[in-house]
Amino acid sequence: FDEGGPEFSTEKELVDRYQTDPTNGLTSARAEKKLEEDGKNELYKPPRPSLLTLFIAQLCGFIIILLIIAALASILVNATGSKKDDALSYTTGMAIFVIVLLNAGIAAYTENQAGGALEALAKMSQPSIRVIRDGKETAVDTTTVVQGDIVLLETGDVVPADLRLIEATDVKVAEMCLTGEPDDVSKNAKVKAKSHNKDGPEKLTPENMCFSSCSCTSGKGKGIVVATGMNTRIGEIASHLAGSGTQKKRLGCLPDTSANQTPLQVNVEKLGGKIGVGAIVVCIVVFVIGLILDTRDPDNTDGPSWLYMILIAVTLAVAAIPEGIPLCVTISLSIGSSSMVKENVLVRKLAAVETLGSASVICSDKTGTLTEGKMTMVHMWAGGVKYDVSGKGFDPTQGKITRAEDGADAGNDVGVKSTLLAGVLCCNTTIVQEVDEATKEKLWKPKGNSSEAPIVVAASKVGWQTEDMKTEYPRVIEVPFSSSRKMMLTAMDVSSRDALYPGGLKLESGTKYVAVCKGAPNMLLELCETFIDHDGNAQKLTESTKKDITQIIDDYSDKALRVLAIAIHQIASFPFDPADEDVTTDTKFQFCRQNLQLVGLVASIDPERHGVKDAVKDANGASIRVVMITGDYLKTAVAIAKNISILDPDEGEEAACDCAKLRPGGEYISHEEMDALTQLTRCFARAKPEDKMEIVHSFQRQGFVSAMTGDGVNDAPALHAADIGVAMGIQGTEVAKGASKMVLTDDNFCSIVSAVARGRVIYAGIQKFVSFIMSVHIAEVLQIFVCVVANIPVMRTPLQILFLILVTDLPPSIALGMEPGDDNVLKVRPRPKSEPIMLGWMWMSSIMNGAILTAVIIGVYIGSLVHYCDGKIRQNDILALPDYEDKLANARTVAFISLVLSENIRAYISRSFERPCWINFLGNWNMQVAIVAAQVALLCAVLIPFFSDKILGLQGIKIGWWGWVVSLCGPVGTLILCELYKIVTFYQVRAYQEKLRIKAEEEEKKFRRQSGPENGDNGETTDAEPSNVYI
Repeated sequence: FDEGGPEFSTEKELVDRYQTDPTNGLTSARAEKKLEEDGKNELYKPPRPSLLTLFIAQLCGFIIILLIIAALASILVNATGSKKDDALSYTTGMAIFVIVLLNAGIAAYTENQAGGALEALAKMSQPSIRVIRDGKETAVDTTTVVQGDIVLLETGDVVPADLRLIEATDVKVAEMCLTGEPDDVSKNAKVKAKSHNKDGPEKLTPENMCFSSCSCTSGKGKGIVVATGMNTRIGEIASHLAGSGTQKKRLGCLPDTSANQTPLQVNVEKLGGKIGVGAIVVCIVVFVIGLILDTRDPDNTDGPSWLYMILIAVTLAVAAIPEGIPLCVTISLSIGSSSMVKENVLVRKLAAVETLGSASVICSDKTGTLTEGKMTMVHMWAGGVKYDVSGKGFDPTQGKITRAEDGADAGNDVGVKSTLLAGVLCCNTTIVQEVDEATKEKLWKPKGNSSEAPIVVAASKVGWQTEDMKTEYPRVIEVPFSSSRKMMLTAMDVSSRDALYPGGLKLESGTKYVAVCKGAPNMLLELCETFIDHDGNAQKLTESTKKDITQIIDDYSDKALRVLAIAIHQIASFPFDPADEDVTTDTKFQFCRQNLQLVGLVASIDPERHGVKDAVKDANGASIRVVMITGDYLKTAVAIAKNISILDPDEGEEAACDCAKLRPGGEYISHEEMDALTQLTRCFARAKPEDKMEIVHSFQRQGFVSAMTGDGVNDAPALHAADIGVAMGIQGTEVAKGASKMVLTDDNFCSIVSAVARGRVIYAGIQKFVSFIMSVHIAEVLQIFVCVVANIPVMRTPLQILFLILVTDLPPSIALGMEPGDDNVLKVRPRPKSEPIMLGWMWMSSIMNGAILTAVIIGVYIGSLVHYCDGKIRQNDILALPDYEDKLANARTVAFISLVLSENIRAYISRSFERPCWINFLGNWNMQVAIVAAQVALLCAVLIPFFSDKILGLQGIKIGWWGWVVSLCGPVGTLILCELYKIVTFYQVRAYQEKLRIKAEEEEKKFRRQSGPENGDNGETTDAEPSNVYI
């Protein structure tokens, strides 16, 4: 545009620029061409990699590469050995390849499903809009809107793209999602000259422009689309969040999906890499020892020792590499994110599942999250009398108005009817009944500004219907609410009336117009000269009366009520033409607000959501600080915070903060001052969207893991910066959802706390199965190492190890990740963000459990060798026996059965690090299914002909009753010894908890010293870090 933006262009200039017609719109052909040129009207989404691409990328992991090398080594060794013509000799290598492909397939599928979260969110609503094309009105999908389209806006429509209005009738748009301003903005079709005068305040948005994703709250209009997709103002914000938009590549051609990996997955991958390197070292050491001892293959005693030791090295590699951990983590996180849907939480990024477990601060919006988002009138004052208003929500058929002193019905009192009639005349909102598509229930919903809904609902209870008011009281002037005026004003033609309503407040002789003003009571009270008494007569407003009314206002405010004053001005004539658009809004406002008569006060509250108070207490008990961020005034915010237990009843305003303190003079205070302030504050009032970003950064500097809620476009940067960005599913914008890690489908704070509890349970389950799997691999490595060093025949083959780990051990591992969690899950301290998945005492537990399992199974194996191999246990001695193959296979089978049974018992033992396994023994149904599956797999492995003896080298039919009985010694010994070791773990856990407690107290004292006595340092601890901690 030559002269600024489209807001400064005339209608003709816009029509010529976009080759459109304001009456007939674009032609269908022109619209299709523009759609091909400019693309769909949607925000940029990077192309998702295909399932095949993801599958190939999974094969590039370090652990997978090690397994592939092990498989190739096994195949090459057998291809050069004496059994190169035997197809069964290649089963080990082929089995490893199958496992690799299966692991990659499941991981790729899971990642592909997780990558579809944004598309699933977008499909939650597919809005349409009315446009003019080919001279006809037609409804089109918003994604097909193009530049030059003529869009028709009505109340309730969401603006599909950036529009320049060419017609506007009482159009108001809610721009809170874009600017953060809570009040609706009036729009018109006027073209103003570009002003270079910077003395006056610059408006956030032009008056003749409507922007994408903002909703039309009243009126109707027509506009020309001037920007779509990423070229809209919201698109500009989204582009900053998306970065350069260039997709990273891996190995030059594959997509780099590391950004989608959770920190836990990254840590597990690093852990696996370190273990893999350790496995290589162990393989080399064992290989050298085997060569020194001249260890040979029992099935081919004539073969060279080095060839057999390569096979042993492959066996060790398979035993040491935790190939099941990444798969189990991915499955556990995916199942966890799916289960959170039942808690009304839609997880967009798997990282949120694990991060929730370490959340230590929840920063929540008030309206609609902590509260119902349905302002309800509960009290009013008129004519010197206090009234109570019953009912809840937007249903005008429920509740009534009664006198506070005696409970008498007051629906016909002059003061009540006059106050509510005047209030309705100064509103643009209507209440309609609609059918909810999900529940099929009829619900009352406001159309327009929801802050006006309490007045409209209460007025309906005494018979005033907004639809009737428009015709019975024609409006001639409207001055919309603004943050500077703090009030709204309307003027109606009452020239045919001698009373405000029949039998009601009498109008002065000659009155042709009545101006109604509603707004901030303290400001409005200063403009009033008289007030209407109980009988409808005007009385002088003395200083004493003002003081009494101010006290009533303060009493209502102390109860967290939003108080509005309603006043009228009876006008005989205007000194200007009300229809003249050249008369400024300020001129109309200054005249109409003179000589006001106070009619009454109305007090409304946004009631807290059911269960919020208990959820806040649960969060505090979990050492999670709940912080409320609201645009309300400090006094109101403190009252609400006390109602929902964020602040204690006897707590003063020292734990609350007006956000103006964060930015005195317009500039934010230093990091040190900010941190000292936020460390002690749990309620932020008069907050702007940009304040959220500063608060998040402050908590992160202090080491807190913060969850931040938001719904508007202007909240997106804070949601993106927070450790857990939580968007609202109902009232949230697509940009807010795209910047978040999780979405609340019911906009309810209780869902956040439930998700935190679920996140902790999931993470605890992951810790349990990682510890379990690590002990399994430690035991496997130790068993093979002992066999090689002691010159005992290796007790199992690589194929048997794979079968053990991925068939009989993997199902219980997954079941451990699905543990229901302990009852005290919300009574423990949040884990530090940098805490490794395996703590020191967990490593000790895994090593000791692996050592116990090794000792028990080695004992069973040696006993079996003595029994079946004529008392021989050395490999050279056994190889000299007749039919040593069958005898050795019998001993290996007994050890195999004993190990499977022991691992199944250990799965139950691993359900808790310190509690006895018999407590709530059958509490995890998934575990029973997994153990049954493992037992079925065991019976198949040792009893099915050909599969057991030819492929796996096991023969359960030949071991006799002695073998089956002796195999039971393994699980019995494992149960006793592992349970005894839990005594050691118990004290290790307590020592770790005490260490965390001391560290937390030291950090708290440090911040209190920094904050100083002026910020409330009384030496007491806050509820952010309680001293009692349990696991």
